Formats: sequence, structure tokens, C-alpha cells
Amino acid sequence: MALRASLQDWAPRRVKLTMDEHLDKMASIGKRGSSYYCNPVVAGLAGILIWGFVIWGAIGKEAVAAETQAAQAWVTEIWNWLYMSSRNIWLLVLMYVLYKYYDIKLGSEEDKPEFSDLTYFAMLFSCGIATGLWYYSAEAMWHYEGYGTPRWTDQYMFNDNTRAEHAMMVTWFHWGLHGWIPYVVVGALISILSYRRGFPMSMRFTLYPIIGELVYGVLGDIVEVLSILCTVFGICTDLGLGAVQINKAFVRLDRGTYQGRDSYGCDENGANCTGRVGLEVNQTTECLLIVVITACAIGSVVMGLKKGIAFLSQLAVVLSVFIVLSILFLDETWFILNTLTSALGYYIWILPKVSFHTDAWEELGAASSGMGGAPDGRGGKEGWMNAWTIFYWGWWISWGPFVGTFLARISRGRKLGNFIIASLILPSFWSFIFTGVFGAAQIRISRQAESAGLDMSDAAHTYGSLADKSVIGWNTVGEDGVARWNPVPDGVVRLYNLATEDVIFEHLCYYGTHEFAT
Repeated sequence: MALRASLQDWAPRRVKLTMDEHLDKMASIGKRGSSYYCNPVVAGLAGILIWGFVIWGAIGKEAVAAETQAAQAWVTEIWNWLYMSSRNIWLLVLMYVLYKYYDIKLGSEEDKPEFSDLTYFAMLFSCGIATGLWYYSAEAMWHYEGYGTPRWTDQYMFNDNTRAEHAMMVTWFHWGLHGWIPYVVVGALISILSYRRGFPMSMRFTLYPIIGELVYGVLGDIVEVLSILCTVFGICTDLGLGAVQINKAFVRLDRGTYQGRDSYGCDENGANCTGRVGLEVNQTTECLLIVVITACAIGSVVMGLKKGIAFLSQLAVVLSVFIVLSILFLDETWFILNTLTSALGYYIWILPKVSFHTDAWEELGAASSGMGGAPDGRGGKEGWMNAWTIFYWGWWISWGPFVGTFLARISRGRKLGNFIIASLILPSFWSFIFTGVFGAAQIRISRQAESAGLDMSDAAHTYGSLADKSVIGWNTVGEDGVARWNPVPDGVVRLYNLATEDVIFEHLCYYGTHEFAT
């Protein structure tokens, strides 16, 4: 009878309920306020699905990998158009809201922002993309080198200089405005409904204007379960990438790795280096790192927003700014500034096109597949969108419920327009600076290596420090018109030939001595 009544009277309405009255309308067990209080439907179903997936992965690792890859490929084939077009629609909606409703207060007129602007930015940035940005700091270089064979590697489409500029733009597209949209949309909705309408800070209530009273029932429970699954798998992705990167960093420090060589714990021939402690890159170490990272995260939460999370966020941003500025001033500073300026103009100019691009023709595959692929065999290969843009959009969306809720939590007392600027536009510009500095420097170093003759055929043709200086280098013509031999410097390295986790470290080795780097 209760279900029939709710279906007959589900329409949205203005409600003036207390927090407890909202919670009373949902399924629950335990005493409110205790650690045992929960929604049994949400907790039970989410737990079953998560543990079911974990057990499935433990039993059939290869099968899970194959099925998930097939599912992602299906999404790219069937829903690519929706992924791309919906991002643009939401961007237009946010721009309209920014203009039309800038002054709407997220809270009462008396509410003041809880955090300073700098702390607020540090927290939203660290929560949103800190791990991914570091792990994929070499993205622009990979796009330039042609990882996955994108369409712009066709030599008839771009020369090397334009290809470098296009690689920068694609990286900015992935980490810029379109990436941050899920966080901003979810955060704005939760903020308005919580601070202006009095609803609990929960994903289910973002749908109240559409499904009304049904948010308190099974439909609302399903939304919560999906939000939990998105958050768990999104966090697992970040924890996994972060653990792998940190594991590699510790192993390099243990072995004193510098410019392709290990220094500590080596045998009499200078090979088979085990390091001072004997650290290895393996799953055991990575699992221990995940435990430590999780413990630190729990500790920061227990300490509270102001003492724990805010401090860690400020520390992360300060260190990020320090490293980015170090690269800017240790590398070719004016070149990087010119590159950032040029890339920004290119990004603005081509954004309307690239934001709708789906690689439709490339997804037909090779001409031999019989589906209508390019008869001339040129252009990009099938699967690039799946490996890059669609992967990123799915990753950003999976973090939407968690990051959006966190942004809403720290945004009380701010104006809606301020919230959109702070969580969409400013983080995008910082992402541009971060990936732009790394990208410009790494592409320049890679081009140095390529022009010197480091062809990636082996270690001696990857690292300048291991190269035969008599043949790897440049014949440089001086002002007097005389050509002189300049051997490749030790720091020059073909970064594309390195493992993902090694790129950022070997890049930083370019600027310092062995003692500086290790």
C-alpha cells in the first residue's frame, strides 16, 4: 500500500523538513548517530556487488580484464557520441548558470566561507586530480610520439612542430574544462539542494526535482548504490596508480638510479643492482603502500577538515608549485612560456571541433576489415579514443559523486558563480600550467634525443649517458660557418622508450647531478 501510495503521489514539491524527518522517510537500521546506523538496502547491495566483483577478479583475473576491456570498447563504439556531446551541453549549461545565477548564495545570507580562497582551491584541486595529474604528467609527450597511433601522427596532416602543438592541446582537452564538468555539476546540485532547500547531502536528492518523493525509496537507493560503486572503483584506480608510482620512486632511491644506471647494491661488474635495502617493484610492496596511504587518509579525516585534509592539500599544492616552477626555470624558460601561450590560443581555437570529435572514421578499423576503413591506410588507428578520451571521461565521471559531495561540503557560504569559477575555470588553468610545463619540456628533450640519433633501439640509444658520444650528437654550424661536433649531453633521454613510472624521474634527472636526483 505504501509503495502504491508513493507511486501515485511522487511529484516534486517544496518541502520544509528537518534532517531527521528526511532520514525518517528512508529505510534504516540502528540508532541514528551511532556507527551502526545505515540504510540496509544501500549498504547490503553495494557490499554484495563490490565483494562479488573482488571475488570474481581474484578467481578469474584474465576473464575480468577481458570483460572490462570489452565493455569499455562497447561504450566507445555505441555511446561515444553521447559522451562527447553531453560534455558540451553541460558546459553550456554551466556557463549560462554562471552568468544568470552568479549571486545565489550557497547557504543563508549570514553564512560565510569556512576556508580561505587558497585553502579552498588547494582542497578541491587535491581532491579532484592530484594523483592522476602526476601519473600522466608525460601525456603531451606520449601524444607527440604517437602512442596508440592517433590521427595527427600522419605526416601529411602535421609537421613535427604543429604535431607538438596539437599534442599539447589534446592534453589540455583531457585535463581542462571538459574534465572538471562532472565535479562541478554534482557539487553545484548538492550544494543548492542541501544549503538552499534543506535536503541531506546525498546523491539521491540531486534527482528530487525530477522524480520527487521517489528519491526516498528504491530508486533513491539505486542512485546511492551506483554512487558508492563509482566512488570505490574510482578510488581504486587512483590508489593503484599512486601506489605503482610511489613504489617505483622508492626503488629508484634505494638503487640510486640516475640516467639509466643503478648505483647501489651492484655486483663487481656494476650490474644486477639490488639496492641498499633490496626494495622491489611488486604487488606486495604496492599493497603495503595502499595500506599506508589509506591509514594516512583516515588519519586526516579523523583530524578534521581544517587540521587534516586542509593541511595535506596545502602541502600537496605547495610541492606541486615548487616542482613546476623548478622545471620552468631550470629548462628553457622563454621557450616554455611561448609554448604555453601558443597552446592556449590553439586550444581556444580548436576546442569547438575537438570537443565533438569521436574518431568515427578511425573506429571503422582497417580497410581490410570490410567496414569501410580508410582505403589509403592513413590516419589514426581504431581504439585511440577508447584508450584515452573515453577512459578519461569515465574516470572523471566515476569520481563525480565523491568529489562533487566534497566540493559541496567545503563550499557553504560561497556564491554559486564563485563556486563554478573556483571548481571549473581556475583548476583548468592550473592543469594547463602543470601539463603545459611538463609537456613542453619533455617534448623538447625528446626532440633533442631524436635529432641526436637516439632511436630507442636499446639502452645505449635511449639514454644520452649510455650513448656512443662519437656518433650520437649534432654537427652544429657556428657563427663562423664551421661545423663542430657536439656530442649528446648525458641528461638527454628518449623519454618515450621508458616505463610510465620512470618518465617523470628521468625528466627531473635532466636538470641535476647524481646527488641531486638520488
